[in-house]
Order: sequence, then C-alpha cells, then structure tokens
Amino acid sequence: MILQDWFYLGAICFLGACSPGPSLLVVLGFVSSEGKKAGISASIGHGVGVFLYALISTLGLGILIAHYQMIFTIIQIIGALFLLWIAFKIAKNNFYSDIQSNASIKKHRTDNRFMEGFLVAILNPKIGIFFTSLFSQFLAPGQTTIVHFFMALIAGSIDMLVYCALVLLASTRSASGLLEKYRKEISLIFALLLALLALSLFFHFLSN
Repeated sequence: MILQDWFYLGAICFLGACSPGPSLLVVLGFVSSEGKKAGISASIGHGVGVFLYALISTLGLGILIAHYQMIFTIIQIIGALFLLWIAFKIAKNNFYSDIQSNASIKKHRTDNRFMEGFLVAILNPKIGIFFTSLFSQFLAPGQTTIVHFFMALIAGSIDMLVYCALVLLASTRSASGLLEKYRKEISLIFALLLALLALSLFFHFLSN
C-alpha cells in the first residue's frame, strides 16, 4: 500500500467512527448516567472490539457473511438483545442513582464498561460488513499479515480516539452542566432510543 492509500483508509475509518449509531448511543448514555470515566472505559473497549473486527475482516469475514448466513443472523439477534439489555441497565442505573451516593455508584458501575463497549462493537455485524467492504478496496495479493495488522490497528485506534473525544466534549463544563441538570431525562431518552433500535432490528428479522 502506498502512503495515499493509508491516508484514504484513515479518512474513511474516521468518517465511519463519526457516523451516529447504536455504539454512540451506548457511550453517550453512559456519560449521561454515570460520567466521563464510564464513557472513556466504554470507548476504549469499543475501540478494541473494532480492532478485532477489522483484523478478522482482513482475514476473511466476508466468507462468513457470504456462506454462513445463519451464523450471521444469530449474531445480529444476539446484538439486538444486547442493546435491549444495555437500554435496561441505563434506565435502571438512572433510578438506582437516586438511592445510593454518586461516589459508590460510579465505583461500582465503571468496572465493566470496557467489556460492554467491547461487546457493543463485537455484537454489531454491520461493523463487520463495513470493514469487509472497506478493506476489499485496499487488500491485494501478496500483502503480509503485518500490513493487515496495521490496517486493523488504524481502524481501532481512530474509533477509540473519536469516541474518547466525543466523551470529553460531552464532559465539558457547559455540556456536563446540562447532563447533570437533565441527567434523568437524557438517560431515559438514550435508553428509549436504544430499545427502539433493538426492537426495529427484531421487526426487520421477522419481516425477512
């Protein structure tokens, strides 16, 4: 790959990371209900998940999509269920915070946000489709595993940095003031949007 190809790859990964979707809703939902630390943890986990998906894509995820459609559909269903579970947890923690102190809640909550951000990425087959389509434009016979590794590393790093930047932006004084003032309402909106997204995926499965 020439330098121009690496630039194009990074630009497309950046645009993909900036596009709104369930992952962004999950991360911002954690920021709204639990604070910056939870959002950063989820962002790092999501970046690691994207890296693994990108690496798998370079090694033949397209074969799975093309020849094992049932497995692909099962992953989609699990992903939709996981989104419903995340929506439930955001809503539950929103009410739970009215009972316990913020300090004890945040210590308890942020322990698993890395894994939840990771699973949001792994259980989203659309990410796999995106990278399979993207890397098909850059893969060529004779490329080494090292090249594929760095392609995936660029994708995961850009995703993590973009999400961390969005978390920091949402945690600025003006934004955090709004989040704190309308924390319950914003958290419930994120939870509702995630639930509606998951239900729409179920209806899509049924219609097909």
